[in-house]
Amino acid sequence: MASKDTKKALGKFTRRQLMELDTCAHCALCTEHCPVYVESKEPGHAPGVRSSKAAKLYDKQYGLRARILGPKSVTDEEVEDLAESAFNCTFCGRCMEICPFGLQTHELWSKVREIVHDLGSTPRNVEMLEEMLDESQNPYGLDPDSRLDWADFTDLEEIPEKEKAEIAYFVGCTTAFKGANHEVAFATASILNMLGEDWTLLGEDEWCCGSPLLLAGDEHSAAEYARHNVEVIESRDVKRLVTGCSGCFRVFKWEYPKLLGSELGFEVLHSVQYLHEKLESRDLKPKRTDEKVAYHDPCELSRLGGVIDEPRRVLDHLVEDWIEFEEHGVDVRCCGGGGLLQASSNEIRMAIAKKRLDEAIAKGAKILTSACPACKLAFQDSARNYGLEIEILDIMELAARQLDLI
Repeated sequence: MASKDTKKALGKFTRRQLMELDTCAHCALCTEHCPVYVESKEPGHAPGVRSSKAAKLYDKQYGLRARILGPKSVTDEEVEDLAESAFNCTFCGRCMEICPFGLQTHELWSKVREIVHDLGSTPRNVEMLEEMLDESQNPYGLDPDSRLDWADFTDLEEIPEKEKAEIAYFVGCTTAFKGANHEVAFATASILNMLGEDWTLLGEDEWCCGSPLLLAGDEHSAAEYARHNVEVIESRDVKRLVTGCSGCFRVFKWEYPKLLGSELGFEVLHSVQYLHEKLESRDLKPKRTDEKVAYHDPCELSRLGGVIDEPRRVLDHLVEDWIEFEEHGVDVRCCGGGGLLQASSNEIRMAIAKKRLDEAIAKGAKILTSACPACKLAFQDSARNYGLEIEILDIMELAARQLDLI
């Protein structure tokens, strides 16, 4: 591997991140809280070992010995070993929450993946996602003009695509293109229609939010997606952007301002925040179900997005007596559906989800609900794989059901 390219890539670590790598490499307190390590028991999947691998490569180029005698070559095998560790991670942020030193591991793992990407060792399955995004602006490689097909499949009567609107519903790729999530979009659209909102879909103009690109380590391309989406939304004079995807929400809310270097000209809301607002104002008056419902916090919405109370207040309006997991809120255990883990190890993804399903069933839940399409898919895939009997609904679907909309 060319030393010049390697040195440039590894030089992207900031001083703070270098201190974090060193500290993390000498600590293992978060290891048993890492969902991937708990399932795989592979040492390389432990956060501290990942830091150690990254620090070792950095030292080869910038360490004391390198400064005196010159940098040592970094082999392709070493970078691939780091990549295997970096991409066997759900990016759930639990290690960051557990860390006694307050290390910003979410940013740290992002930087590690960026370096792996620069060094050409991104796993092939993740590269394929990038290629499909480049071709069709979504990670599934489907034609952009099929982004609204969910509306036909669900018989949505009104499909607004307006030049100007107060609210834009950003559907997101996992909801728009995955059949298991089409009812989530239908539920959200039906609630917006029921309330008589001035709202619009973005149709073909909606591109992927860019989260998969950030997770793949390609910040440059993610910034292009951010610019496109923001320009489309602002051109329609949108005041509020509503999205039901936790990944889209987090990226719009927290990453876009960093990628673009400026604040957005519209408010970003997760659909559960919007739903909470309308339930509290009594604009929506659902009936309560007496079925036992367990709620799973999406990591990107709760721990990484700060939206914890709203979904619980929503459930108070929808359910007579809902069930709380032992690990919830900022301490939630990941469902396995994040971080592009499915592309690296789908078996680990489903095994992680099974733990949550088993707990929900043991607590007597008949319905497991969450507020993220990736969580819903992980739970559905796992339930099918392990033959588990429990209904899995997005919280917007649950709300629409209790409002007699579906």
